Amino acid sequence: MKKLLGSTLALAMFMPAGANAEVLKNFKMSGQIDIQTTSANNVKDFATRDNGGNLNNDRIGQATTRLMLKMDWDLLDDVHSRLTLAKGAAVASGAGASRPYGMTGATGESLTTAQTEIIVGEANVKVDKLFGAVDLTMGRQFYGELGDPMIYYGPRGNFGLTMTAIDMFRADWSGEHMKVTGIAGKTTDGTLIQDGAAAAATDLRGLVLSCMKHENVKPTVYLYNQLTHATGGAGTITGKNSNLYLLGAKANITIGGLTARVEVAKNFGEDRTTAGLSKNYAGSAFYGKAGYKLDVEGAAAVTPWAEFGLGTGDKDSSVATGGGDNRNQEFKAIVTSWHPGAIYARFHNNSAIPMTSNIAVPAGAAGNVTTSQGLSNRVIWGFGVKANPAAVKQLTAGLQYYRTTFHRVAPITINGVANQTPSKAIGSEVDVTADWKHSENVTLKLTAGSFQPGKYFKDYRQGTTNDLLNPATMLAADVQIKF
Repeated sequence: MKKLLGSTLALAMFMPAGANAEVLKNFKMSGQIDIQTTSANNVKDFATRDNGGNLNNDRIGQATTRLMLKMDWDLLDDVHSRLTLAKGAAVASGAGASRPYGMTGATGESLTTAQTEIIVGEANVKVDKLFGAVDLTMGRQFYGELGDPMIYYGPRGNFGLTMTAIDMFRADWSGEHMKVTGIAGKTTDGTLIQDGAAAAATDLRGLVLSCMKHENVKPTVYLYNQLTHATGGAGTITGKNSNLYLLGAKANITIGGLTARVEVAKNFGEDRTTAGLSKNYAGSAFYGKAGYKLDVEGAAAVTPWAEFGLGTGDKDSSVATGGGDNRNQEFKAIVTSWHPGAIYARFHNNSAIPMTSNIAVPAGAAGNVTTSQGLSNRVIWGFGVKANPAAVKQLTAGLQYYRTTFHRVAPITINGVANQTPSKAIGSEVDVTADWKHSENVTLKLTAGSFQPGKYFKDYRQGTTNDLLNPATMLAADVQIKF
């Protein structure tokens, strides 16, 4: 990456103007600065009092910055290149190269250190109209839209400002009324194989068909296949690949002041991710959101909205012990980015600090995962309202409420008694937001939120030395600048 960036800058600075224009033809640079400030309490375990190991003192007070630079230029008239660099983006599920304020003290950060913390988000080339019809993009790239329940690779606004991407081939064809996108890539792989041994790699393939004929209703159908390669010997249980398929359909609807989205999805394929006999993926999900914009003349534009998501959970169906069935009914997205609620979203399962990460999943109840994981074993509903005052057009104020529960919950030990069924209630969240649009490319957002733990945690913690469950609270201020 350093060589690529260095070569590009060297060519731009030292080559003659005429040659420079040919090498970096139609060069364009754009980017984004994200500044995130967070003050939060009780996020990891809903407990304020110290348990003796300082594990309850998750009092967060930090500010972080992420800078992204996107460079586009033409290699040829029909071949285009893109390079996106990020400084201050944390890796998924870790602190990584995040850049909190005060981290380097008064001495600052050296250029050598800064270089080691730069992440290549995108590095790809695009060929126009291959075979006269298909645009082909090859290399590392972002994919999907932020907030999508099923698949998304790209920058996120969670704690630590993480960023992901995927190495893949992408083919796009557009007709008068239809658009088709096909992808084939790898989400994980090892080094180049030299001894013929199986590689612990994960492949991702997908096909998306979108109808563009109707202005008010835009339907889409999709099929994704995530193949996890096994490394065991051929013919053994550990030598069989795991095949997850995700089939779904969605529609975006716009009629007057109404905006809505409806989506259904279904898993199938063979689950061999754990030892023992394989299961069949059988999860399913539903997602819907609707809002209606009301213009109150001379007062404000008011938009009430509601949102609902359901993803199935798995029963206690261990084939290896002779019980249950051979289905894994827990819904599996490819990579979800739907995490409703301000606290539930900022501290989701791939954040630098996942919410409830200090609360262990009980033995024998693997499905009782409480960290925010999209629609996997969840029933989530919420509603709210946004208001844009006529007198202060830059301001949009909002109030929202979300309720989160398990779809299915496995038995746990309560007060020393095994195989007790706990409550499904994970918790509820109330948030107040204020967005200020300084200009077209500069926005500020203030958030105050409280997540109240549900009865599941009270059942789980009964009889322990510290069963006082306090709500997680957060005050946040974020700035985004696009250029």
